[in-house]
Amino acid sequence: MKKRFLIMATLVVGLGLTACSVDTSGLEDAANDLEEQIEGIEESADSLNKEIEETANSGASLTYQCPVDCDNGPVYDEPGPCVKCGEEMVIL
Repeated sequence: MKKRFLIMATLVVGLGLTACSVDTSGLEDAANDLEEQIEGIEESADSLNKEIEETANSGASLTYQCPVDCDNGPVYDEPGPCVKCGEEMVIL
């Protein structure tokens, strides 16, 4: 009787441990892919920031326009909300 109980207990514990194991083999690859994407985004952001700085330092004036084009496309010299719809102006 004790022997049968020990065998059953061992089987239950063994099955329980194997059922709880999680396959994490693909997680490392996914993490590496995300890191590469983040690096690419950071490089793009750095490039855009550099371009904005160069434009600002060159003395060239930036022009802004409503992204909704609600006012038939007028451009403005300063950023801010559109007077008609309230959307934030975007750089052209």
